[in-house]
Amino acid sequence: MAQDQNVTLSPERQALRARAQVRLIRPEEEGFGIRRVPEGVYGYSSAASSDEIPLFAKPIYGAFEVHKLAGGEVAWVGYVTEADFRRFEEGDEPFAMELYPEPWGEATRLVSVPASRVDRRKPQSRENGMPMRVEVAPRIERMDMAAHA
Repeated sequence: MAQDQNVTLSPERQALRARAQVRLIRPEEEGFGIRRVPEGVYGYSSAASSDEIPLFAKPIYGAFEVHKLAGGEVAWVGYVTEADFRRFEEGDEPFAMELYPEPWGEATRLVSVPASRVDRRKPQSRENGMPMRVEVAPRIERMDMAAHA
């Protein structure tokens, strides 16, 4: 079995999907852009930085897992370094991080990045682990606290 398939079948990923309450995209839904698929599904896309984000059921090397959550929000699933994970979780300030479709180097921490936290995403690199650079916004509740301080 290919390494990318092993990663997608990991208990950690399965638990993340269960928490997000998403199911694998069905054959008749494949190839459509994220706006056209139903809520509560996930799939894989090698065009995760595009606005369309077509989803497919079978992971290929370098493809990101993408969730369309209940309510319609999109979330990108990938791996970050421990330092970036802490900054993301704290959510105090904006910062840029490299999100990898599979573990790469020190980027071994699984994370789900909701669109509400993404200011900008840049096209995925085609080398060195194939990361997508994501500019992350602070948590909304952190911005609300700063506005009232």
